[in-house]
Amino acid sequence: MDAVFFSLPLIIHALIGFYFAFFGFWNIYHWVPIVEVMAQKRVPMPYLLLPIGITWQILAGILIIFGIGTKLAALSLVPFTLVAVFIFHPFWKYRGELCALNFSIFVANCTIGLGALLSLVLPVSSFADLLS
Repeated sequence: MDAVFFSLPLIIHALIGFYFAFFGFWNIYHWVPIVEVMAQKRVPMPYLLLPIGITWQILAGILIIFGIGTKLAALSLVPFTLVAVFIFHPFWKYRGELCALNFSIFVANCTIGLGALLSLVLPVSSFADLLS
């Protein structure tokens, strides 16, 4: 039973890190529509900010997965997530189904941002700790 409680923080780190890294690669695949939305929403320099954001998202996700600088990586993803969710999912501007969809995505992204904050307080720092 102790092994389960010991490995739980590692599983949480892996899932949170995977979420951010996965969606970083997802954003590479969807580069063109994301840049178009950023330009439409008047985000300055979308061709510069998008690759910075994607790199940040992937790198921080990988760092969380492997327990390297987890606290800094998790803390850096919180404002990233909040800014992104307010840019891409302003549910208050929509009505009906579009409002409900954007609200759901907004809440889900805020929740994963809070999950990243959870990484700040978890006691296990890396997968190497599990092997020793």
